[in-house]
Amino acid sequence: MTITTRPITEDEVLGFREKLVKGFGEDLDDKDRDPERFLALIPLDRTVAAFDGGEIVGTLGTHPLRVTVPGGASIPMAGTTMVTVQNTHRRQGVLRAMMRDHLDDAAAREEALAGLWASETPIYGRFGFGHATSREVVEAAKGTLSISTSGEGVVRTIEPDRVAKLLPAIYDDVLAHRPGMLSRSDHWWKYQVVKDPEHWREGDTAKRFVVYEVGNQIEGYAIYRQKSDWGDLVPNGQVKVIEALAISDRAHSGLWNYLGNVDLFPRLRFWNLPADDPLWWKLAEPRRVQRKRSDGLWVRIMDVPGALGARTYESDGSIRIGVDDQFRPDTSGVYELAVSDGEGKIVEVDDEAEVELGIDALGALYLGGSNALSMAAAGLIDGLPEQISTLHRLFHTDAEPWCDSIF
Repeated sequence: MTITTRPITEDEVLGFREKLVKGFGEDLDDKDRDPERFLALIPLDRTVAAFDGGEIVGTLGTHPLRVTVPGGASIPMAGTTMVTVQNTHRRQGVLRAMMRDHLDDAAAREEALAGLWASETPIYGRFGFGHATSREVVEAAKGTLSISTSGEGVVRTIEPDRVAKLLPAIYDDVLAHRPGMLSRSDHWWKYQVVKDPEHWREGDTAKRFVVYEVGNQIEGYAIYRQKSDWGDLVPNGQVKVIEALAISDRAHSGLWNYLGNVDLFPRLRFWNLPADDPLWWKLAEPRRVQRKRSDGLWVRIMDVPGALGARTYESDGSIRIGVDDQFRPDTSGVYELAVSDGEGKIVEVDDEAEVELGIDALGALYLGGSNALSMAAAGLIDGLPEQISTLHRLFHTDAEPWCDSIF
């Protein structure tokens, strides 16, 4: 058996998508065969298909993304997605071959980062991706999210055709201050946020869009679905929050008070709350709200000087970092990071490292949310305690990084 890999052509899109969906244990819905959305979001030259003869046996695609890094800069990131290998071809090097093509392409495009959401956490560390952002899954019953509000604003519904006009300004305001968030193109708003065919809903309602408004000024918004439940003739429906963003404290309180108190829907679930969200401090009984921490965005650093030089730092200092990149050995080396007034200068040096770590661990540290001290205790970073403390102080940020969207 000889496996070959290459980008797909337009007439191969349907076959690629059929194998992609099959790789996740499902079938492509007849209503999803139109390639319009796929072609709008994934350039054909940023796909990788693995072929066994003429059969597609593996899929991978790249979203051309931009991600906010500490300090507010937005830099290119190869959004690794659509990764599947058919069950008949597992453990035969298919994923490795596709990932090599994908990362080579990202490097050729001078993208300092690649990023993904992991379907299974053990898979991607060996390709250099590290767990860089976290999220909290929240489940609450009616009354537990009753929050005192200022009374200055109101929550009102907007129709889907108004979303692309009204919501991006709020999103972009939050984006500028939150490492890990992704810039959204017009296509992203159209196909990922607004588009909502019935066969995607899995028995839930259509998406509901609400805004928090003070006077004529929108200060936040939420997107959610509802799932009705009348077991034993008692209303026990659920509000399923998709997204909730606010640029003011009053909007944050007002939106969560609304979402947690929808009549006939006493249960709430949100899959992606920032780990440092102030919601918990506003609750009278936070123990009654279930919360589970999980991983979000995984980051792979493609260009160490480019990536580390693009972000800012909240402490000054210097350290020599030994980086081991097993999958792309040319990235390995010793890099000296010197930070002055928050700006970092980094160069590769011919000197002894003060701390040593894998490229995956550096990716985990990059956005500022991971703790180098605990990572060292877990054996992921080597060095003297003083140098590890310096590494932590340099990379850690006050704002918890958070990624808004699965891709």
